[in-house]
Amino acid sequence: MNLNLRFSFLALSVGLLLSTSCTQVQDKSVLDRKSHNGLAYDLVGEGPLVLLIHGTNLDRRMWQEESILLRSNYRVLSVDLRGQGASDFPDSSYSNHSDLIDLLGELAVDEAFIIGLSAGAQAALDMAVASPNLVRAMILVSPSLSGFTPKELPPFLDDLMVALRSTDFDRANEVLLSSSIMSVPDRYEELVTEMVTQNSRLWTIPFSLVDQSAPPAIELLDTINTPALVLVGQEDIPGIREQADFLTKRLPNVVQVSIENGGHLLNLTSSEAFHAAVADFLAANQE
Repeated sequence: MNLNLRFSFLALSVGLLLSTSCTQVQDKSVLDRKSHNGLAYDLVGEGPLVLLIHGTNLDRRMWQEESILLRSNYRVLSVDLRGQGASDFPDSSYSNHSDLIDLLGELAVDEAFIIGLSAGAQAALDMAVASPNLVRAMILVSPSLSGFTPKELPPFLDDLMVALRSTDFDRANEVLLSSSIMSVPDRYEELVTEMVTQNSRLWTIPFSLVDQSAPPAIELLDTINTPALVLVGQEDIPGIREQADFLTKRLPNVVQVSIENGGHLLNLTSSEAFHAAVADFLAANQE
């Protein structure tokens, strides 16, 4: 048994011995709960709160490893965005960032670290604009930015749009899964395939229900003083790397870490480097 495990075991044993009753230590985890506005979430661990926001066509299952790793030092909130995972399908206008701000209010959270991937990074930026005091620091992974149009569009976009216009959602999923943005090591392929396939209903959300930030975050970047880490994979598509560089130039309090051989789903393609960068940034912003 290594020293850390021995210490943890000893601490647990002492705690049990000091108990004058036979009651067990209560697990404060909240699993598969729903908010008043229909967001499914898990809440585990103790400490400063870290909110994990997944990308489009995915759900909170993509953060399984991060939830386990962070829970020893943080209170970890992983959420399914509206119309994805186990969250409710929208029946009225909504925005992801407003949903998340409402959820943090419901949980009586005054401030949070936010980690968002792709569309999740966009939601994090929108939260920082709408409620700057709520966002203690943010990690923008493979980021997208509201109001930004990349110079180079994804090569699979045309095929995807053809499938969506014909409401062939199975084909749309196939196009997405065969693209580089969903490329992951073998051990994660089944998970990613399940998430994309099981989130097909996302394709059917009427665009008219999605509230757009006005003005878009791209016009307000210089007002975001929240400490930010931009994490981007060197093998991600050009449009995402372009947005990462744009954010790094425009945000007032930002650093960028570019991960060699990293793909779009960076926590899955480059888990060791990703976790090291996240741990360092969170620790540096605890003060």
